[in-house]
Amino acid sequence: MIDTVRVNIKGGDGGNGCVSFLREKYRPKGGPNGGDGGNGGNAYMLGDSSLNTLLHLKFNSTFYVERGGHGKGKDMHGGNGADEYIRVPLGTVVWLMDENGEKQLLTDITDTTPRLVARGGKGGWGNTHFVSSTNQEPVLAQQGERGEYVVLFLELKLLADVGLLARPNAGKSTLISHCSAAKPRIAAYPFTTVEPVLGVVTSRGRDFVMMEVPGLIEGAHDGVGLGDQFLRHAERARLYVHLLDGLSEDPVADFHMVNDELYQFNPALANKPQIVAVNKLDVTEVREYRELLEEAVRRAIKDSPVIPSTMETPVFFISAATGEGLDQLLAKIVEMLEVLPKGQTSLLPEGELVASGDTRDRGPISFRKERGVFVVESEQLERLSARADTRDYRVLLQLWREMSRLGIARKLQDAGIEPGDTIRIGRAEMEWF
Repeated sequence: MIDTVRVNIKGGDGGNGCVSFLREKYRPKGGPNGGDGGNGGNAYMLGDSSLNTLLHLKFNSTFYVERGGHGKGKDMHGGNGADEYIRVPLGTVVWLMDENGEKQLLTDITDTTPRLVARGGKGGWGNTHFVSSTNQEPVLAQQGERGEYVVLFLELKLLADVGLLARPNAGKSTLISHCSAAKPRIAAYPFTTVEPVLGVVTSRGRDFVMMEVPGLIEGAHDGVGLGDQFLRHAERARLYVHLLDGLSEDPVADFHMVNDELYQFNPALANKPQIVAVNKLDVTEVREYRELLEEAVRRAIKDSPVIPSTMETPVFFISAATGEGLDQLLAKIVEMLEVLPKGQTSLLPEGELVASGDTRDRGPISFRKERGVFVVESEQLERLSARADTRDYRVLLQLWREMSRLGIARKLQDAGIEPGDTIRIGRAEMEWF
């Protein structure tokens, strides 16, 4: 089962603005009419209940969102780029990775609401935006803004109402196959189940999703037997059915071990309500010692250091093979689910949707002197100069006006810039005058 994947996403670039002037019969100097560029498409993560794995993203993990169209003459705006919707299973946790590989929680997808993960760039302005009473012939237009580039780490934590927990070979696969239409592999050796299995169970006119978590052994929270990968899926369940093997050498020790692994992995898991089901009632030894087993299990629940003393923890004896006792168990599951909070557990505060961190430069305009060259750092000016012909004196004059309007010209003069000095804006270099 593919439940983790790294994804690279590039938001659509904005379209470039256009430099154009109206030229018609009887109107040879009709004025500027360059249209704006279109906005680049955004990238969204979208929960899809029909998916239960990230396999479809394993070998198709890079996405380039459509860019915006360029502006044209006659005030024709470029079209906006189409948004990209990346479908993922419900229960997918999205992490934003920085340059150092550190992860930051971005969003938790527990419903079908689209989550923005990469913004598209804004379209550049055409030259009509730069006309004024003192600038009747604007020859500047903005380059489209770059789309946001993000590296995401997706981690799937399956959504289920009931999590089925136990040591290996306790009968979990037999139980879920008896209760639902799920068909897990069943065999008389440990670790038969190597990935979570989901099944829809119907009881008392109610449907709920049961998930079999592969068998847990001591040290599972540290990754022994891939336990950390299995426990990750158990985080979403609202209720646990803790299955004990009635033929185990020490069912009480098994009970404490599994609960301790839950607590070590995430203390919140041990606080979730549980139902204890002792399996293999069809075996004579289990049936004969039922009272002693039940007394020992109830004492273990009372003495457990991780299970809250105020929590109700019912105990049932069942046979997953013959179905004995399953009706009573399922009835209790339905009863407890009715009073538990509905909806799936999210890692984010209720109602909070975290948008992607915008890594583009939006800081104040600044400059520095580098080997005698004044390097101006301003995304707005870089977008203007990127498509400008700096050999044209009109372009230089209008760039100087923009720098004056933004206040950078005064800062350069205070720093001692003189006519003839070189300034660099993005990749464009020009002389100060």
